[in-house]
Amino acid sequence: MALLVALAVITRGQAAGMRKRQGSSPQCVGDIDVTVVPTRGVLRGLPPVEMTAFGDSAMAGVGVCNVSHSLPVQLAQRVADGAGRAVHVVGYARSGALTRDVLDLQLPLALGDTDVSVLLVGTNDVTNRTPPARLARHSGELLDALVGLGAPVVMSGLPEFRAMRAVPYPLRGAVHGYGRLMGAAQRHAASQRASVRLVDVSRDVGRQFVHDPSTMSADAFHPSATGYGRIADALAPTVLPVLRASEP
Repeated sequence: MALLVALAVITRGQAAGMRKRQGSSPQCVGDIDVTVVPTRGVLRGLPPVEMTAFGDSAMAGVGVCNVSHSLPVQLAQRVADGAGRAVHVVGYARSGALTRDVLDLQLPLALGDTDVSVLLVGTNDVTNRTPPARLARHSGELLDALVGLGAPVVMSGLPEFRAMRAVPYPLRGAVHGYGRLMGAAQRHAASQRASVRLVDVSRDVGRQFVHDPSTMSADAFHPSATGYGRIADALAPTVLPVLRASEP
């Protein structure tokens, strides 16, 4: 019992330190409003794909300082190459955002029509210990609002927390375990909505993050340019079919 109490005290202290380090990571990319064109192949005679990106620091590009290395722009480039179309991507994500923050603070800023919305959020819900039932409710409300924009939604699942070397043990194991509960809540919310596709990036590329330190940025919490590229590789095969289904 004494050992369990001591472990709980250590974990609480580590959690406070983790949140402090997480919040101090600089966001040097700035606002994302970029148009990319295919780097190979033929540019088809169609208007640019309009992509909107919502979420937390990972979608905002924390960990890189070149906008072309950010997740929204790397994903847009892969979509442009796969679809043979220009892609205009606008990012509304903000570092530190919880799922509820995306609904309350980011969606009201979204202007104009969109062809696809991409979403990556939930890490801050895990580190701030949002109850799973509350996350499920907030996720459902957020996804309904995104679908209400009139376009399909592609949602990234939670990251591989075991790759975050800034999080010490035993906290890293606790975060990973809690993340599994939160991930299940997200998957359930997504599965109830026909216009939403959830990509399990932890399953698809998580092992690469665990075994390849180059996928993480200098803060050892956020992805690097290489890491964002791996996530973009995982998301693009889901984004492309939903776009083709809605092409004129």
